Amino acid sequence: MFIDSKKRVVGHRLQNEGKVTKAKKAKRHERFTVWAWFVIALLLCFLAFGAKQAGSLAWLSGADSVFLLLRRPGRRFLRRMLKAACWQAALIVGLYCLRFGYAEGWLAGLTTSWQLSLAFLPGAVFIETVPEHLITGMLNDVMPSRPAFVLATCLNFIPMVVAEARRIYEGQVLRGARILPRDLANPRNWPEMLNCLVVPMMIHSMKLAQEIALAAKARDFGKLRKRTSWSGEVER
Repeated sequence: MFIDSKKRVVGHRLQNEGKVTKAKKAKRHERFTVWAWFVIALLLCFLAFGAKQAGSLAWLSGADSVFLLLRRPGRRFLRRMLKAACWQAALIVGLYCLRFGYAEGWLAGLTTSWQLSLAFLPGAVFIETVPEHLITGMLNDVMPSRPAFVLATCLNFIPMVVAEARRIYEGQVLRGARILPRDLANPRNWPEMLNCLVVPMMIHSMKLAQEIALAAKARDFGKLRKRTSWSGEVER
């Protein structure tokens, strides 16, 4: 009986050690995967800044399409990116046409807008599809824990602010605010845009930053040297 109980204790200990080893291997594999996607996204961004001709931009668009298929950020994200790309293209093409004339400006403006969209898209997909604690763990490998936490929070802060701005905009439109695109064509409605959207967004951004600071304080941020997330989220 004594020998059997001793064997059981040893067996349980070996089993627990095996589980811990598998968990560590899974975390290392997860960290390596995050770094691999980050390097791919960064490479695509750099290539977009270097691409100047329509042919190279077309090849790079194909590479970004493969990246999108592999990451699968979701239809809502794709709709947001498409809307942002359309607004950006309209603005840049309009400015180029005003500066160089319609004959020369529209093609140059469209090429520049295409290039900027390709430079922005991989990073946005990476932030959208990778959880914040994994980004924080990845940044901990190359910088101190506090700057890593702040940088990861800032990267996720922008999408949250944009989503809240959309909700505020829709709510103000339903209340009858004259901030639709056709209304903003009249400069008299610009102060209403400031009062109904810009000022509420500034207040909400400060409130959101305060909530993030309180959440970090509740998690004892700064108490330990490398504590930037819950134990188990990232490997220390």
